[in-house]
Amino acid sequence: MNQYQNKNRPGLRSSTTADPKAAMQDIDYRIRRLDPDATPLQVLSRYFGRGPVPKSHKVQVVQYHSFDNFDYCSSNGAGDAGEERMLRLVLDQRSRPSTNSAMLYYPQDKFFIAETGQVVEVVMNERAALQLGENTNAEITVSTTLSGNTTSRSLAGTVVVRNIEPAALLPFTTSDVIYLGRTIAESQSIQAEPQQRDYVYDCNFVEHKEAVIIMTEDQKNLVQMEGVAPDWNMQQTECFKEFTRNVEFTAMFGERSPGLSVDKRPTRHMRGLFNAIRTNVAYYDPINVVGFEEMFINFLVEQGFRYNPNKRKKIALCGARFLINFNLAFRDYRRTSDLSGIGKTLGLNADTYIIPGGFEVQLIRSEMLHQNTKLENWCFIIDPTMAEWCVNKDYNSRMYKNPSERDFKLMVEWQGTIKWQLEQTHALLRT
Repeated sequence: MNQYQNKNRPGLRSSTTADPKAAMQDIDYRIRRLDPDATPLQVLSRYFGRGPVPKSHKVQVVQYHSFDNFDYCSSNGAGDAGEERMLRLVLDQRSRPSTNSAMLYYPQDKFFIAETGQVVEVVMNERAALQLGENTNAEITVSTTLSGNTTSRSLAGTVVVRNIEPAALLPFTTSDVIYLGRTIAESQSIQAEPQQRDYVYDCNFVEHKEAVIIMTEDQKNLVQMEGVAPDWNMQQTECFKEFTRNVEFTAMFGERSPGLSVDKRPTRHMRGLFNAIRTNVAYYDPINVVGFEEMFINFLVEQGFRYNPNKRKKIALCGARFLINFNLAFRDYRRTSDLSGIGKTLGLNADTYIIPGGFEVQLIRSEMLHQNTKLENWCFIIDPTMAEWCVNKDYNSRMYKNPSERDFKLMVEWQGTIKWQLEQTHALLRT
């Protein structure tokens, strides 16, 4: 058989008759990366500190919510003739939602009624009434019209109060009231009712996440990608980047839950920032807001800086559209008198906002609040000192395979959680 191979042939030589394998390709091997984010992702791991490694699947934080002297009277009732100095108050005890079924206030406690400016003392609650003397068990009595119950005990959830001055109480419907504590008579024996206090516990679960790459032995060792990094390296690099984003988005939007057991292997989910914020959440309509700065400063005063146990500086993670609307609120400040030369630069990029009282918030654009979604109008106020990462496996990776397999396998895993120490220090303004 003839093995000699000359390929001379007649005809015009053109780009369609030449051997395409011999043609040099004009390829720019610089890789242009297209990300879904307009700016680098601002992640929570950049702002929250690191705590200890978790010692169990559930991490707990201990909180103490101090007693609030402010209460609210949602309604009141008057008594019969001759009882003009007295009223029956319904006190909401809002700061004690889990224990307000029992009236905390006791005879001889005092209140300032903000609506009228008068000071009153408690003379009766559901358990006791004011004693009429030091060496007697006699108690004050009132009409059942006033008490709502018996002559010596008030209706549950109410107190009967009396003006400390010899004058009638001024009428009001509802009012803030301020607790002034207990005032006793000269050399009075000890009769105060004891009070007990408890801590508040919050928790989060340790979540375990993973991602894998699997490639055949031939693809890894024998297939060369023209002009770019080896395929295994590229797959590994991009897998790690995507996996990191998954952890960060979980820290932002995940919800706490102990999953059902599958073959006695429960799945645990950690709570992210969005679901951790339960107290300070405000809604607004970005289209119908007339004064954006006024709306924002009210949000900061009422919720963003409502609780500040450590300091007066916080961080605002904002969507792109929120930042635009915020800057447009100050459009009059970007005018210049001279638009020649270097004065041609216009615009405004406000990154720090201060409200009365020395409270300061640093505004940062976050691509976790993605453009062209409803989240672009959101704003998270976070106190970096009131949350910390607790990580057990910090993006650990390892190769693995079965003895009978030739495929290359890489696994990357992360295991950890976030301790939300005081969710009341964070806030969310959303649509």
